Amino acid sequence: MTLTQLSAELQPKKEVFWDNIFKRFAWMYAITAILLALIIGYAYQQYTQNLEDKMLSQEQAFVSSTTQALQQEMQTQLKILQMVTRSKALSSFMENGDPTSQQGLEKLFINLAITFHRYDQIRLIDMQGNEAIRMNYHTDDAHIVATKNLQNKHYSKYFQEGIKLSKGQVYVSPMELNVEYGEIEIPYKPVVRFVTPIINDKGEKLGLMVMNYLSTELLQNFRDQMELRISGQGMLIDPDGHWMSNHDRSNEWGGSLEDIDQKFENLYPSAWPMIDSNEEGILKSKKGIFRYVSIKPFSLNSIGKYVAEQDINLSVTQQSIANNDWKLVIFLPNETIREQSFFFTTFGQFTVTFIFLGSAAILFLILLSSEQKRRQQRQDLLIKNELSDLYENSPCGYHSLDKHGIVLKINQTELNWLGYSRQEVIGKHFSDFLTAKSTGVFDAFLAQLQHDKSVEGVVLEIQCKNGHTFFVSTSATSILEKGHFAIARTSTFDITDRIKLEERLAYIANTDVLTGISNRRHFFLQANERLKKDTEISVLMLDADHFKRVNDVYGHDVGDDVLKMIASTLRSILPKEVILARLGGEEFVILASDLSAEKAFKLSQKICIVMENTPISVNNKADINITLSIGTAQRIAYDEEIDEILKRADIALYQAKTTGRNKAIQSSELLPI
Repeated sequence: MTLTQLSAELQPKKEVFWDNIFKRFAWMYAITAILLALIIGYAYQQYTQNLEDKMLSQEQAFVSSTTQALQQEMQTQLKILQMVTRSKALSSFMENGDPTSQQGLEKLFINLAITFHRYDQIRLIDMQGNEAIRMNYHTDDAHIVATKNLQNKHYSKYFQEGIKLSKGQVYVSPMELNVEYGEIEIPYKPVVRFVTPIINDKGEKLGLMVMNYLSTELLQNFRDQMELRISGQGMLIDPDGHWMSNHDRSNEWGGSLEDIDQKFENLYPSAWPMIDSNEEGILKSKKGIFRYVSIKPFSLNSIGKYVAEQDINLSVTQQSIANNDWKLVIFLPNETIREQSFFFTTFGQFTVTFIFLGSAAILFLILLSSEQKRRQQRQDLLIKNELSDLYENSPCGYHSLDKHGIVLKINQTELNWLGYSRQEVIGKHFSDFLTAKSTGVFDAFLAQLQHDKSVEGVVLEIQCKNGHTFFVSTSATSILEKGHFAIARTSTFDITDRIKLEERLAYIANTDVLTGISNRRHFFLQANERLKKDTEISVLMLDADHFKRVNDVYGHDVGDDVLKMIASTLRSILPKEVILARLGGEEFVILASDLSAEKAFKLSQKICIVMENTPISVNNKADINITLSIGTAQRIAYDEEIDEILKRADIALYQAKTTGRNKAIQSSELLPI
């Protein structure tokens, strides 16, 4: 057979072969295409769901941190308000118009504004709505408003609400734009007003304390954080549905500005009813996904109940809570989700097209299976690396301890804090990295984990390798083996800044602003502690002679310098263990333990001599001499209270004043024979 014949015989068979292939390809590809469409459709739905869940989980950390930051900021304002209203100078000034108290209050208000940069205005308002003192703050400049420029706030909303308050209650206004003389202040100043009554020792209401908290920096911090998010569309909404913060700034403050009536429900009408009626949740709409949560600024649920928060004795009214029932909303538009989706990338679309246009269904399925397997492996590796990176470089510290407190595992963040290598920490007892005063707290913390599944908010002081120390808030969850405590998984947050703030607030509350020594409140706290543990107590009451003459002749600034010099001189000659305080005006008090009446009297005589011979320079041109009159008293009975001892010392001081001044008299000299 020739080649031509062979070719002619095979030609029909070849045509049938390709005809069968084409027929099989047609129906197999149709079935495959349908199956692929179903598979890809399902995969797309699942992938999109996972992507949405992942994006929402990333936003959850921001929601939690933002909620905590806002609540901590509001709690800080309550602590500061409580500290200020404890000052006796408030009731003294409101009752008597005491100039010394007024000067102290004005300095206190200015110091608060300059220190915290948070207070636009601080006011004292009498019962008729008249401003008694007002401090204005603007761009690091704080000043007291002149008397002629003070206003009447009787018809203001916050005065009407504040006048109804009882002792210990606080009214907090909604966050709104500040209004001056009937006009919204430009540039806009969003403020929250804290109002609480001033009560004297008789329980009488004398007026109101009003602190305007300037919210500009708080909102700017929120916006800055939102710029770092995937979508950048984060919103703070007031209880009426107006925006306090929005990625589109032109929509903000519809509740304060008459020319803006835009509300959240105007832009998202289908989403608002659900968001408005629920505390938190996730809502999918045609436009995208909303993650929302109610932020209650005066709740402690998100920040832990530390000692500082428990010390707040002020009660925020229900109206105030309703005024500030904010909503935090994060919006993920569909466009943003698609930008993150594999299926909308060029490669993803090419892959789908290639699947449908593939000529070999079986080969394509094999390749698809292989690709899916490799993709899954890459995804698993990526997730593993991400989890490892999240653990090692988290903004908080993590470590695991066994039941004896031995470190089993620790992340890189905490190692960076400590300054040790991992080898230097693993296997060591965690108390080796604590200061001496925190080891007992840690032992109690570890013991508590033997019984409780979790322990939160324990404050420890960490000792670094270089000697530096800092404070952390520690929380732990116990892991049981056969019903017994075996391992503690622990997280730590650096709270050094918070501790320093609390110490600063304590210093402000306990220190006389002018002289730097203890104030009246702190003196009584210290004195009562001494009376509990010491039996022999001596009290010296001191008063500057003719001090009014110094103010009249040289002015109050020189008078202040004289008071500072008196305090400085007393500190230089008194033993460190005595208590020295300024009770008010030119009156000082000294309390000494283990000092007999005779030694206390000799000490008072020494003070008179030293002060008489210590000239005080006035304006660098002349010197004046200040003398002191002193009354001393000794504790008579163990159950005698400090007020009784002070009263006898004050009688002796009065006797020293009326018999010539510049002398010391013992209370025993005044007792009848």
